[in-house]
Amino acid sequence: MANAPSSSLAALLQRAISPQTVRPDGIYTMPRSFGVYYLPTASGATRRHRFGNHPIRQRELENEFGKCDLQHLFLSREDAKQVASLLNGWEEVRLA
Repeated sequence: MANAPSSSLAALLQRAISPQTVRPDGIYTMPRSFGVYYLPTASGATRRHRFGNHPIRQRELENEFGKCDLQHLFLSREDAKQVASLLNGWEEVRLA
């Protein structure tokens, strides 16, 4: 089952949406969306991939770490959470 993480990540990424498919609606987006964000090495963050309500979480991360990049956008919070977790797990393996 060595391919399980990459195949499950690929399946999740199939559900990612384009940021152009959502529009601002107050402090949220319509439809509501959840981003997976990447923090640069210089940020000193222990987990390089974070997730949360888009664009609120993006602003929070920029305020806390100075910069972050939107990597993927989802309509499901659970999808965003799983992708961030998988990506962080791979970071830990690479750094070990």
